[in-house]
Amino acid sequence: MAEQVEGIYMPKLYKVADIKREFTPRGSSTHVFVDDKDNASMAAGVVYFKDSNIDFRLWYDEVMFCLSVEDSFSIVIDGEENFMKPGDMMWLPAGTSLIWRSKGTSAAIFVVTPPDWAARRPTT
Repeated sequence: MAEQVEGIYMPKLYKVADIKREFTPRGSSTHVFVDDKDNASMAAGVVYFKDSNIDFRLWYDEVMFCLSVEDSFSIVIDGEENFMKPGDMMWLPAGTSLIWRSKGTSAAIFVVTPPDWAARRPTT
């Protein structure tokens, strides 16, 4: 959570180098830096994918900005494989069904809205 001074949230620097990556069995490691707990209007962080093929349906709007790719990283939508390279960005509206696919390890910055997206995760 961001520091407050006299009720105002202060800027905070986050360093990717400080992240301790712990991958789920599906091959992802997600690190949220900013969200509703910071009184922010969006949430943002870094996600790593390692040898993954993850089916997913978004319940939030997301912008994904590719940071690094070891072998390959793609976002598959409606059977179309969108290969990402460092510097590429993709807009993903709520309701999008996709597959996060990586060979080797890839990293991306994500920005999502609403800021309490994690709390809104569907239970089914």
